[in-house]
Amino acid sequence: MEKEKKMIVLKSSDDESFEVDEAVVLQSQPLSHVVEDCNGPEHKIENVTGKILAKVIEYCENHAVVVDDGGANSSSAASGDALKKWDDEFITQMDLSTVYDLIKAANYLIIKGLFDLACQRVADEIAACKDHEEIRATLGIVSDYTAEEEAEVLKENEWAFD
Repeated sequence: MEKEKKMIVLKSSDDESFEVDEAVVLQSQPLSHVVEDCNGPEHKIENVTGKILAKVIEYCENHAVVVDDGGANSSSAASGDALKKWDDEFITQMDLSTVYDLIKAANYLIIKGLFDLACQRVADEIAACKDHEEIRATLGIVSDYTAEEEAEVLKENEWAFD
């Protein structure tokens, strides 16, 4: 006998609604309490916009654990490789601004895998930079040092650039 899927409506901070399966919601600690408590047909997520919530849901749908009737996970090494490839394509097609918002949403919703994936993308962007000026340009950071202060800091930390 197949168990009926329980659907939950998530509403973003900008009032966009998403109907998702219970398995998607269970990947977030705070949202899993919605399932347990059955607080009503929909749950408002105050700190996440519709654009970002759609990305979070897309990630969670692809990471939902499929459990067969025997109670065992139906995942294998091949599906793990496919999931890793999907993760890489998912995160690299986004601009950094979206990735930053995704980090905040994953942190807020406590979705560790998504948080780690998004943070790794930012770390990879930083690692690809050749110097501090390129890091600033890539991440959109404006220097608040005067030319003299920056020269002094670079001189003090010369060893780091060898």
